[in-house]
Amino acid sequence: MWLQIRGSKVRTFVSCVKELRVEAVKMRLNWSRWYSEHSLIVIFLTFVVFVQGCALPAAPDGGPRDKEPPVILEASIPNGSVQVSAREATWKFDEFVVLSSPQQNFTSSPPLPAGTTYELRGKTFKAAWPDPLLENSTYVFQWGNTIRDLHEGNVLKGVQWVFSTGNQLDSGEIQGRVVNPWTGEGVKDAAVCLYPTRNHWHGDPVLNDSCVFSPATYATRTNDSGYYTFSYLRTDTAYAIRAFADADGNNKLSPGELAPVGYLEDTWRPWASPWKESWGPVDYLPPILLLDQKMVADSLLAWEPWGADSSGTLKLSWKHGCGPRQAVDGELWDQESLPFILQLKGKTGIYAQWTSDKPCSEHTEVLTGLPPGTYTLQAIYDRNANGMLDAGDYWTGQAPETRIFAKEKIEIKANWEVETVWELPRNNPISWEFH
Repeated sequence: MWLQIRGSKVRTFVSCVKELRVEAVKMRLNWSRWYSEHSLIVIFLTFVVFVQGCALPAAPDGGPRDKEPPVILEASIPNGSVQVSAREATWKFDEFVVLSSPQQNFTSSPPLPAGTTYELRGKTFKAAWPDPLLENSTYVFQWGNTIRDLHEGNVLKGVQWVFSTGNQLDSGEIQGRVVNPWTGEGVKDAAVCLYPTRNHWHGDPVLNDSCVFSPATYATRTNDSGYYTFSYLRTDTAYAIRAFADADGNNKLSPGELAPVGYLEDTWRPWASPWKESWGPVDYLPPILLLDQKMVADSLLAWEPWGADSSGTLKLSWKHGCGPRQAVDGELWDQESLPFILQLKGKTGIYAQWTSDKPCSEHTEVLTGLPPGTYTLQAIYDRNANGMLDAGDYWTGQAPETRIFAKEKIEIKANWEVETVWELPRNNPISWEFH
């Protein structure tokens, strides 16, 4: 009987398998028929799913690029503080930042004590000095390019942090300009340094010329046009002023360094802000003449005139000016005039030169046999009357001589005569731009 039951179950199982096979065949037929009718829809849906799958892993673009510099949120010594006795100062920013050579870029006037350290912890910048600061002194921190943000490198520029160890901030100010005397253009990024002296207007015999080898009491840098400004100075002190190229940013010359030094012969007291506001923005001081060390004076050529068929002629009319005049006790006086040298400069050097020491005089020169080309008229204010352009020497008290140029170039062509006129100022226009 057990065999009969078991045989019955086997037949039932085989019957079920056959029925399943029949249903599977039907399903395949139905699927084939449906797919043939809807194949385009299936392909389109598959393509959409594929495209979406490729797009999903892409990272977001993060929005527009950050172009803003870091922002100071907190400071242990607020800007403009008085009666400061701290041995350190900290600034907290709104983002992570990096330091860029703080020993060179972060400057203090007066200088911070020797051994001052700079460090960065997270979003906080710290400067610490081992010794007390000077009493009753206003300190000015200029940051230069010290701080920039971590990701985009945006520099925090123009920061000037001011505080006083006394009861008030000093209010004196000095403004001026550093000028290249051979080009008449402002000198960019020159170090301008102030050194306290005892006497005013007539120099100070106590101050030695070697002061430029020590850190200055106050220092700043010229802007792109050569202008400089000192603020928060003591008004009861006169200062000697020096300017020089300072590649390492330590506001002094290294022993043996031969960089030219510009200077003003007198010492100067700062002016208080109310005086400045009543007169308007002016250059308070005469320009400091600072020559580029790489510049070389032009040489006078030994040349032979070209033949008439291949050369040109220049007819030059020039005048040694008469003004300006100076009012003294209600009367007008002619200011002292410097002799000058007028030069015709070509591509390879000086082709001709003339000298004048007589103001209000007129001259006409005719020069033949000139090679065709472009020429420039230039004039040298010859302070020492030695007939040449001198670079000056700080160590012997000789300022560099100045040179000016005519506005228009002269084009010399073969078989042509060119006429030009130039009236030269009586006095050195670079020095007399002080007003």
